[in-house]
Parts: sequence; C-alpha cells; structure tokens
Amino acid sequence: MEIDYEKFTYKLDELKNIPQSSGVYFMKDKDNRLLYIGKSKNLNKRIKSYFLNSRDRSNKIEIMIKNISHIEIIKTDTEFDALFLECKNIHKLKPMYNTLLKNYDKYKYICLDEKDHNIIKIKNEIEDDGIYFGPYSFKKKLETIKEIIIKIYKLPICKKQNKCIRYDLNKCIGVCRGNIENDKRLDIVENIKDNLNGKSNFVIEKLNEEMNIKIQNLKFEEAAKIKEEIDLFSAIVKKQKHLLNLNRDIVFWIKIKDYKYKIYYITSFEINYEKIIDARYPSQIKNVADEIKDIISQKKVEKSALEKEKIDYINIINQYIKNTKDRGYIIVK
Repeated sequence: MEIDYEKFTYKLDELKNIPQSSGVYFMKDKDNRLLYIGKSKNLNKRIKSYFLNSRDRSNKIEIMIKNISHIEIIKTDTEFDALFLECKNIHKLKPMYNTLLKNYDKYKYICLDEKDHNIIKIKNEIEDDGIYFGPYSFKKKLETIKEIIIKIYKLPICKKQNKCIRYDLNKCIGVCRGNIENDKRLDIVENIKDNLNGKSNFVIEKLNEEMNIKIQNLKFEEAAKIKEEIDLFSAIVKKQKHLLNLNRDIVFWIKIKDYKYKIYYITSFEINYEKIIDARYPSQIKNVADEIKDIISQKKVEKSALEKEKIDYINIINQYIKNTKDRGYIIVK
C-alpha cells in the first residue's frame, strides 16, 4: 500500500518555518544531490540541531552539513510513519551519508529443493526454485549446518548421479540408485523444514543419540564435537524462529491524540493497510476490522524468506513497534 506523500522544500534561511510535526527529512546539496535521510518526531527541532555548534560531531558530519543547500521534508501522522518512510527511502535511494545498513554480503540462505539431486544448498540470493530459510549471518557456520543435515538425513553430496561408495557405507539414501521416490524426497524436505522452523526436534534427538553413544564408548572428544553441533543447530533454529516472527502479520494501533488513533496492518517491510479513526464512533472500528479481514482472507500465500537487503530495516521497524508507547495490538480472527 503506497501513499503519495507531498514534499515541502526549505532553504537554510527558512528553517524556522519547518513544522514541529513528525516526518522525514532529505538533505540535499546545491546540485540537488541527496546527502542524508533522517526522521524525527519533531522535524523543526531535529533539523535545526544540525546547525548548532557541537563538539561531538565527526568531521564527516561537519563536511556534510557544510554542503547542505536545502532540505525537503515529508510530514507524517505518526513517528512510526516517519520511521517506515525513512527506511523505505534509505533502501531505495541509498544516500551517501547514510552509512547504516549497507553490508548485506554477510547474509546467506539455506535452500531445500526436492527436485534437485543435491537437496540442500547454501545460497547468496533467493532464486525461483526451492524453499528458503534465513537470511543468516552465520557465514562459515552455515556450511556446518548443511553438513549436519546431510549426515542426519543421509543426503547425496555428489555433483553427478554416479553410484558412489557413500550408499554402500550407509551414509547416503542412494538417490543415484533409484531407491528414493519423489514423495519420499518431499517428505525429507518437509521434515528438514519442520526442524529448521522449530516444529520438530528430530535432528537434535538424533545428534543426542549419537553423542550418548560416543560417551558410552569413552570417545569424549568426538562427543564434545557433536555437542557443538547440537548447540549450533539449536542456535539456528532460534534464529529462524526470530525471522518467522519478524515476517508475521501485525495489526496494531498508535494513538495520535485525544480520540484519534491510527490503525496499521503490516507484514515485515510492507504496510498492507493504514487508516485514522475516531474511537468515539464504533462504526469506524467495525469498518476497519472488516476491511482488514478482507485483506487477510485474500493473502493466503505461504510467506517466502525475508530479503537480506531489508532484514536490518525490518528489525528496526519491529523493535520500534515493540518499544513504542501509546500502542496496542489487535487480534483479527
């Protein structure tokens, strides 16, 4: 749901005229190049603060301020609107002085694809085929997670479907031998999916069994390595649960003033619905509930993994919703 916000431009000698409302500001130089995007609950106070003497500012910020020619602003209903709009515009426009949230290369995905000979892969980007989990910043540890899953489910690791010795050693289900039907491969993928999402403990239980056997045989060093695998797999399940929580549908309200409330229905980095109501009129509340129900009923597609370029913004937005005052959640059945 995109809103066409109106922008207002102020020269440096007009800063006193900037409204004391929430909103987003765009600092530009004399050639109209975008320098910086920010948001504030009070635009007037925040923008004027840049032009006050400060000993705490870095040389980089001082240079930026000296290059500011004019400032564009967008007024918003709430500070949440301003935060959401700030994140959207930084992601889209990438201003030169907004250094935060630019390092996406560290994030990677786990991909499961029952149609592929090698069922599990670690990928840098979301592609068309497969089920994706993440994004994660575990880097090299994701390869260990992959190895754990391959070990537990005896998945193939060969590049070609040649009859390798791993099947004879009972370390592979033998896709290349034609022993596995497509339904069985789908069952394996669903089982791995449930484990990564925390709906099943099959992997942890198998690792615990393996560790206990090592302990019984007095192979304590090998048992310690399996304990590390258990801890690592538990950590990624915890991370995946956090990501699923970030990707959930949220309906909430923020109080503007008196009886005025703004209702939002959001999913991760998307506002599906927003509307200001007067709480003195029950009909407005009912209309909003009905409208949101209609939108939800039409959105029954299973959510895909979050885009790594947006994950830090989504974290910021969810943290704001969690911590802000004069906010409440709405349960829409």
